[in-house]
Amino acid sequence: MQVKFETADALRQVIDALMALGGITLTPVNSTGEVCLPDGSRVVAVIPPTAVESSYLMIQKVPDHSEFTWEHLIKWTTLTDDARQLLLGALHLCTNILIVGDTRNPKNYLLNLLADSIDSRERVIAVAETHNLPVAKQPRCIHLEPGGPGKHTVSELLEVASKMRPNWLVLGDLHDSEAMQVIKLMKSGYPTLTTLCADSPEDALGQIEMMCLRANPSLGLPEIRQAIASAIGLVVFLKTRALPDQRIRLTQVVEVGSLENNRYILQPLFIYDNERGALEVSESGKDWVKRKLEKTTHG
Repeated sequence: MQVKFETADALRQVIDALMALGGITLTPVNSTGEVCLPDGSRVVAVIPPTAVESSYLMIQKVPDHSEFTWEHLIKWTTLTDDARQLLLGALHLCTNILIVGDTRNPKNYLLNLLADSIDSRERVIAVAETHNLPVAKQPRCIHLEPGGPGKHTVSELLEVASKMRPNWLVLGDLHDSEAMQVIKLMKSGYPTLTTLCADSPEDALGQIEMMCLRANPSLGLPEIRQAIASAIGLVVFLKTRALPDQRIRLTQVVEVGSLENNRYILQPLFIYDNERGALEVSESGKDWVKRKLEKTTHG
């Protein structure tokens, strides 16, 4: 919805009032600002000279996560009940899960749903913007939001979170600065849910490699691949593009195994059959949770 202001001064008065909620004063030198409203909505403003000709104000409303239940996703054929059971079993096994998608919001919705499905007795620490990841149903959730007056980075907040005895860490899209830190936390026994925008599970792992290399140039690629392979348990891939009906669907769930000839061994557990238009479980996906549980119990 677009709102028209009668004059540029009227728009600027609204911008200044909204920015003041976050202690921000916009000037020609400091010409951009972002604040979070009490309802979680995000307000972004840009004024001249950065904004050419006019000031601009954008409000990102809080997404309605209440519609994204497991029942809704199954009804919409986003996934199957078998896939749901595997993902819930993976949570029970404290498996590190990377959710990958070719668009942003579906990943966040599934991430939030998985986070809300964690045992309510466990302490969940979410490091993300609250409007993208509310984790609304977790009574023991501690939410740490980057930015703010202190300009806290995700890396800084992850360091704090790791000292708060979390049962689970939940964070939004990975970036260069914290990718290796997250991999190390996973390997250190902090079960983690996170997301990444990529075109396939393989592309996602390749992106994480590049992030780790850029942030840690002293490390070698084989060392980084070994760390990734031993840290990430499952990659869940959501797709919208290139599907005939443009619906959001879970099209792959793959288990990340060890390395062979310095390449990841990816074991498909679920795969979307384009010809049949259905998500199908592979032989490896059948009884995956049971086999993992037995291995954990006896191993």
